[in-house]
Amino acid sequence: MATKKKDLHRKEALARKRAIQSLEFLTSFGLKQIDAEHTFHKYAVAELKEIIELDLCKDLLEIKKLVDGIKQHFDMNITEDKGDLCNSPVCIALGISRVEDIHNVNIHQNMWRDLLNKKIISIYYPDEIRNKAVGWARENGYITSTYLGQPIIKLGRLFLSIKRS
Repeated sequence: MATKKKDLHRKEALARKRAIQSLEFLTSFGLKQIDAEHTFHKYAVAELKEIIELDLCKDLLEIKKLVDGIKQHFDMNITEDKGDLCNSPVCIALGISRVEDIHNVNIHQNMWRDLLNKKIISIYYPDEIRNKAVGWARENGYITSTYLGQPIIKLGRLFLSIKRS
């Protein structure tokens, strides 16, 4: 019995470590892709530490998987400069948030603590694709529901609200 519990803890620790490494790599790669300056890179590294501390790595990787799947399936990106994640250097690097100019990003400390307390984060898709995106998420194993008439997706520690732009 004790070995099963030990194995479970070991597997959870390894899964967490893999998620952290994946998020760090994808963020670093994304920063190179958008040709981010040194200051923006430093903000992203600091934000990444906060995300790891709050244990939100798996949630961010799930959001990235969702956004990438919708982009691949419908050839449609999330709406630029809208949503709770548009001021996040990590989310911009991951491609789960888009901004017109990365030099005008309003970065603030404790953003992720605030979002974790809020529990529901929002991303925006154009009107013509939003319902199709939610349907695609449902078909691909995401747990979907509605909250105040808006479709939401349940992640590990957060809920993702998909809104119309």
